[in-house]
Amino acid sequence: MLLLLFLLPLLIVLTFKANNILTKYRKFKRILVFSYKLPGPSITELIRKKGKIDYLPWILACRDKYGKRFTAWFGKELILFLTTPDDVKDMLSNPNLLQKSKVYEFMQPWLGQGLLTSSGAKWIKNRKLLTSAFHFNILKLYQKSMEECSDILVKKLSEVTDERPVDIQAYSTLIALDVICETAMGVRMNFQENNNAEYIKSTKTICEIMHTRAISPFLKIPLFFNMSSYRKRQDDALHVIHGQTRRILELRRKKLMNDNITMDDILSNDDNGIGRMKGKLAFLDLLLLSQREGNDLTDENIREEVDTFMFEGHDTVSSALAFAIYELSQHTDIQEQVYQEAVEFEGHESECMKYLEAVIKETLRLYPSVPGFARLTTENTKIGDLIVPHGILLHTSAYALHRNPEIFTDPDTFNPERFINGTDIPNYAYVPFSAGPRNCIGQKFAMIELKVTLAKILRHYEILPVSGYEPILSSFVTLKSVNGLQVGFKKDVRNKMIEVP
Repeated sequence: MLLLLFLLPLLIVLTFKANNILTKYRKFKRILVFSYKLPGPSITELIRKKGKIDYLPWILACRDKYGKRFTAWFGKELILFLTTPDDVKDMLSNPNLLQKSKVYEFMQPWLGQGLLTSSGAKWIKNRKLLTSAFHFNILKLYQKSMEECSDILVKKLSEVTDERPVDIQAYSTLIALDVICETAMGVRMNFQENNNAEYIKSTKTICEIMHTRAISPFLKIPLFFNMSSYRKRQDDALHVIHGQTRRILELRRKKLMNDNITMDDILSNDDNGIGRMKGKLAFLDLLLLSQREGNDLTDENIREEVDTFMFEGHDTVSSALAFAIYELSQHTDIQEQVYQEAVEFEGHESECMKYLEAVIKETLRLYPSVPGFARLTTENTKIGDLIVPHGILLHTSAYALHRNPEIFTDPDTFNPERFINGTDIPNYAYVPFSAGPRNCIGQKFAMIELKVTLAKILRHYEILPVSGYEPILSSFVTLKSVNGLQVGFKKDVRNKMIEVP
């Protein structure tokens, strides 16, 4: 009897484990059978490359070799690559495809369950709550901070107007950080004046660690990561970043306690409500007001969303800004047209600047700040005529989609006119801000910042090409050039009424 009492729990545990193993086997078998339906590089080919795949040219080569859909095994994960607008639409517009790839889990120590990393009901609640933060009336208030930060950039560039090569990526990162700090947290950090600040170092450290974990088969495993030196470096960096956000959160809360203002005041067209803020409006203020008005927001929820806005708002914009400046340096005729428009619309950059907007759109076509999007299927999913079983990662490359010669004539050529002449671009053929339910909530914010900064630069300087230089593109979360983005600057004498701030 005692033996039976001992064996019964053991039998239950073994049965449970056997059922679990059988379930996983059946799931893997379904995925394995599906993988045979489509072409793609073999596991042997990927192993030979030893993980050293240059993603951008690789995905273009695979599209040319295997067709519009192809699959590839990365470790135990099967990825289905989609390269046509119709397939991309089925992926990005599907309300049931909201879960991102596991790579985003490496961001959670930093960003928690913010808008970028959350999924399901939490993401839906966050998205609904944060939409009001990007109301047009609020975006207009952010423009003042953007202009002031651009003034500092113009002043910094006056130190390098001898036409020698300058890596504009370094400058674009610092101004984007300045702008996002003022608009997200309501504080001026002066990164452009002090580019060795501890916050910048900590942010770079976190990004480097995320990249390392994403490509390392060992560091992806929590046990090995926690035993490595990377864990301590991550903890030290997060102590700085999270500590900064929490300190500012308390300072802004104390300030708001003395302000008699509601969210309705901010979203109205009445400037009197905004005036009572007694200072600049910040994204953090909106969250604190939402919390005060009864929304289900803890201080940690607010911290996660502010840190998410800080990350997404500076890394993507800095990439787009740097590539736009580089392309303007390569095309003097295009630069001249943007200059003329920048002079005409000085102080009104949030209005329609048709040509500059086309330049930004064309920049994001050739150099999408986020070069790829991924969604994990959590149920059987229809993509075109294909039924994709759950457990497969769907991936679309904005970089490859935007360089499809069947959609964009002469796709490797920088040509803003394609966004002016009413070119019929199919839906979901151009997705620099993603699309569908999980599209970028801050795309209007980004466009205003890019317009303000580029117009300000061009009203003061001529941007020059660097002979013999070619960027080397690389991507992880955002698109960068590993050898910088080299341009030259020359003080512009065409508009003599404008002086460097």
